[in-house]
Amino acid sequence: MKTVNNKPILFYDGECGLCHRFVLFVLKHEQEPLFQFAPLQGDTFKSHFSQEEVQNFPDSLVLITEEKKILTLSDAAVYTMRTLSPGWRRVGGFIGVFPRPIRDFGYRCVAAVRKKIFKKPDGACPLVPPELGKRFII
Repeated sequence: MKTVNNKPILFYDGECGLCHRFVLFVLKHEQEPLFQFAPLQGDTFKSHFSQEEVQNFPDSLVLITEEKKILTLSDAAVYTMRTLSPGWRRVGGFIGVFPRPIRDFGYRCVAAVRKKIFKKPDGACPLVPPELGKRFII
């Protein structure tokens, strides 16, 4: 696997404005640099998973943790939130209290309308300062 220092990789939909905003949110609220980021449409995603796995994943968030555990949907979002600054960590902990089927239902409801509500970004990666650009792998 192509990772730097075995850091988690957060794969996001490169064609979704909400996903781009989530990546920027994570970058802004991280306690310390933790994640690498890559679009679902990139070669890194395809190199980590078989074609069958790729077809079965949602087109939103897929996370490979430091322990190489694969998380999707609300599990990926909650895991990510729990790594952020203390206030957002509490929000992630609160959301994580709800049973996964309920969390995933809410996640899927938002995911179903996200591309209609949030404008598609112009590039494959969010616009970030050059010093953060090295955390993005294609």
